[in-house]
Parts: sequence; structure tokens; C-alpha cells
Amino acid sequence: MGQASGPDAISLAEQVIHRYGYQIDHAEDSPEIRILTQWRPRLPFEDEAALGVTAAENRILVVARIRSHTELGAHYNITFTMENRLQVVRDPSWTETLNTPMFREYADEIANDYRQLISNIGVRRHR
Repeated sequence: MGQASGPDAISLAEQVIHRYGYQIDHAEDSPEIRILTQWRPRLPFEDEAALGVTAAENRILVVARIRSHTELGAHYNITFTMENRLQVVRDPSWTETLNTPMFREYADEIANDYRQLISNIGVRRHR
């Protein structure tokens, strides 16, 4: 995804999470930064509905692991994961194995938004 200071990784993740209507369920900042949202229900995409999907939910997981320490402070490698779970006709259980092109496009939009914010922060001092 990209690299940033800890404070930037957190604040920019929170910005994107809220922009897309997700709510943070759990957050940790030691030994690594982990931000996990609640599952957010949505209508199935057209290509999911064509496969018999009747319900869909997504959540976001952002993980930042320390890459290095410099005189400017800790620097983190950031990963972004969009989880997708679906229900199909006559099956009440959730499946997380189907990611259609329309879902991938939606997930890529959010990931690219976060990536763009990270790439625009420049170098700043954080301690």
C-alpha cells in the first residue's frame, strides 16, 4: 500500500474509513498498528446478484508494521485489506470466497483513495 509515520497511517486510515461510511470496531497501536472496522451491509453488486447473492457486507483492515527507525521517528509499511462476505439464495451462512469484478473495483477505489493520501503527505517529523 505505502509507507508513513504512525500518526499519519492512523489519521489517514480514519479519514478514508469515515469517508466511505465505515465505523471502527477495534484499534491497536502496539506492537503494530491495526484498525478493523465493523461489517458494513450493502446491496449486492449487479454481478453478485447475477450469481444469486442476496446479501453482502464489507469491512476494512489496515495494518502498519514498523519498517525502520530514523531521526524523524518510526516509519511503517502499511497494508490495506477490504474483506467481503456474501450470502446466496437459500443459504444463511456467509461465504468469503467470492470477489467479483464489481467488488474488486469498489475495493480498489477505497484502497487507491488511501494510497493517494499517503503519497501526498511528504516528509514530516513525528516523535
